[in-house]
Amino acid sequence: MSDTPEAQIEQAQAAFARGDAKAARALLQAASKSRNPDAVYAYAVALAYGQGGPIDRPEAAALISGIYGSSAAANRLHRVALASQWAKGKGWRDAAAELVKDARAGQPAETREAGLLCLMAGEDTAGRALLSLAASAGDPAAGMALMRMGYANRNAHKWAKATAEGLQRSKHPLAQELLAIPQISLPSSDTLDWSLIEEPLATDFFAAGPADTVIEDISATRYKAALPLPVCDYILTTGLRALRPSMIVDPDTGEQKANPHRQSLSMTFAPNLQDLVHVAVEHRMAAMAGFPAENTERLNLLFYRPGEHYKPHVDYFAPDDPGSTGELNRAGQRAATSLICLHAASQGGATRFPRFDTAWTGTIGEGLSFQNTDESGKPNPLTLHQGEPVLAGWKALASLWIRERDMGVN
Repeated sequence: MSDTPEAQIEQAQAAFARGDAKAARALLQAASKSRNPDAVYAYAVALAYGQGGPIDRPEAAALISGIYGSSAAANRLHRVALASQWAKGKGWRDAAAELVKDARAGQPAETREAGLLCLMAGEDTAGRALLSLAASAGDPAAGMALMRMGYANRNAHKWAKATAEGLQRSKHPLAQELLAIPQISLPSSDTLDWSLIEEPLATDFFAAGPADTVIEDISATRYKAALPLPVCDYILTTGLRALRPSMIVDPDTGEQKANPHRQSLSMTFAPNLQDLVHVAVEHRMAAMAGFPAENTERLNLLFYRPGEHYKPHVDYFAPDDPGSTGELNRAGQRAATSLICLHAASQGGATRFPRFDTAWTGTIGEGLSFQNTDESGKPNPLTLHQGEPVLAGWKALASLWIRERDMGVN
């Protein structure tokens, strides 16, 4: 058996495929000692996500910092590590500075990323200018964002025509909706001033804005404009290919398993599937619930087709279930849940709280947050909720569970 890093990476992939994450992690650790960038990257992901062993995000950050510049994926994960505070003394400001530097160097993906973050920060003019620059360089996600905003005039912009043609050929669930939006040209005032971009992105723009109380007993709060629509589309688009049938947690073992109680598709944005837009969304959803971003699990995408549903359930870990022990020891209870509507079903699909006979459907960009524990920190059974069956169209949600303690400690 070959012991080259390339061979060890292949063996690790085979081990992951057969469900032996522990063996895969050991192989990646051995391969990383060669300093092969691909091996170091894969081992850093395993450490960051806790694949095959305990989470060690400081070590993951140190490893990925050492291969910064080796690939776009390594650079992206490096920025995610900075923004997620895996390394002591580093944080969002450092990540934003790295992103702007790479965007200024002419990287389309980083330029699009900065543009979407500007929209989240309320810097719409800068956001449009950055997205236009990225779209002109051939970035389809930037073109989709501008199309959502109505600035993709095919007669005025070559990239707009290419974006429309790409959507027409695709099976993207948003294709028909986006193509039906009337389009105009970008405002002539949308000029790019790099000196005015870094500071707005480096500041704390994560507050979700105006809110109103939906259910006082569980602090269920609705945010009418939690995310800009192009960012909602981006979260959906970047998760589509990874969607798989949803699972539930086995109360005895803590393992994931299929169950007719929950019928939908879902995926989790592991660190290697994220960029700073995903991290910023996690920060905002944590702020919606009143918790620091360090307490969040990873962002999830939920996708419901006609007939799919999630029967009444709670999000907290049942303290008496043997399968809950490990998670409760790791970072405490799931203290809060935040949701953002990425797409509403044409009919049905509401999130209903049966104890209060109250339902939330939401429009694109609208958010809902609620506390899963009471004031004493005990699980609150009043948070029982369900995803009602989708009767027509489809529904997509961004979902985030927020823990009592920092998720990166263990």
